[in-house]
Amino acid sequence: MRFVAYSWTAASRRHGVSRERAAHVVEHCGLVLVRPPVLPDRPDEVLLFLGDDQDGIALEVVGVLLDDGRLRVIHAMVMQRRYLPLYEEVATWSL
Repeated sequence: MRFVAYSWTAASRRHGVSRERAAHVVEHCGLVLVRPPVLPDRPDEVLLFLGDDQDGIALEVVGVLLDDGRLRVIHAMVMQRRYLPLYEEVATWSL
């Protein structure tokens, strides 16, 4: 997926993942999961990116696609164990 640009919430830095690391995952990830909107509380589709940063550390990055083509990154952290099966499956696809 390609985006016009990125915007970042303060919460996206809560876990100490830099913008550069998060952007690398978005641009090179092997898997993007889409969560449909949950009305009325969460009216936007949410994108979950799973992949490695420049140093090979597995991250999860969550964003919302804005109308102008930007990705608003709302969360980034070292990947949680619950995503490991999906992450490992995708890794086999590129072999």
